Amino acid sequence: MKERNLDREAPGENSSSQNVKQSILEIRRGAGGSKTEILLSGGSSFFITPRIVLQYDLKEGLWLTEFQIEDLKSRGEYILSKRKALELLGSREHSVYQLRQKLIQRNFSLTVIDRVLEELINEGSVSNTRFMETWLNNRLRRHPEGYRALFAGLIKAGIPSGEAGDYLIDYMDNVDTDKLLEAAAVKILRKRHISRDKLARSLCNRGFDTALVIRYIEKNFPERDDIT
Repeated sequence: MKERNLDREAPGENSSSQNVKQSILEIRRGAGGSKTEILLSGGSSFFITPRIVLQYDLKEGLWLTEFQIEDLKSRGEYILSKRKALELLGSREHSVYQLRQKLIQRNFSLTVIDRVLEELINEGSVSNTRFMETWLNNRLRRHPEGYRALFAGLIKAGIPSGEAGDYLIDYMDNVDTDKLLEAAAVKILRKRHISRDKLARSLCNRGFDTALVIRYIEKNFPERDDIT
């Protein structure tokens, strides 16, 4: 990297950043070659990509101004954070909130995270709508629940309440709630003997409407206290 290359890309650089310099002590290439650590004479270090090393011809002993260091850090952090975000999205769907939290946990700056998330949303790589559909399908297949519990689950996943409520109302229009309630009851009854009152409480705790629960129990377990 010729210093003048970075200088040309740094119109806001001032005299103080020109005068304070550090040299590159060591360039450590990480396992797998996905990132490279730059160790500086001042004792600090930062990560960039091998491509940036080649692009700017970075070498041990090269002197960098503070502005050049910050510029390289910013470029590297952006690429590495977006790469990590896409890697996480490749494993499963995430809400915008979940992805943001995971990037924060990996110590990326909030400025870079916000930039990456905005780009991923615009590209369609991350979508709360797609996350909600996937989450609800998987949840109901494994653990049948009613509206209230599902709504709470979406909120916990970081979906704004208005967005979660609007989507869930439309989603539940295509769900047979009676069959869903029956599936939940069957699952509860597989585990233990239970009274009608306890079954009703268990179903209500799973988010089903109280009136729907009472109607189901009176229809299927009339005049019986204990259900086996």
